[in-house]
Amino acid sequence: MSLTSDIERVVAAANFGEPSAAKRGRNPSWPYVPVITGLGHFGDGSGQRQIRGLAFATRDEAVAAAKRHIAQQRAELARHLAEPRYRALRESYGLPREV
Repeated sequence: MSLTSDIERVVAAANFGEPSAAKRGRNPSWPYVPVITGLGHFGDGSGQRQIRGLAFATRDEAVAAAKRHIAQQRAELARHLAEPRYRALRESYGLPREV
């Protein structure tokens, strides 16, 4: 297999959580904030993390923002795994140390 296909496989299998939204915005005009769920510290998947600094008028907009955030994280991981200087990261995902 090629390194590119291995990187795609690793990025697809990585757990970045599920996009969601919560009604906890400070401004009544924008009550929904984007949240990533399923990121438990102990592997139980019960944790959640709010994406700070964002609030939206509707739940759908907040969920879309969370999806964009997850997509950005996946793209960043793929970029890092392809760079030669991230040897330890590649090794931690079971990829070859050298590119």
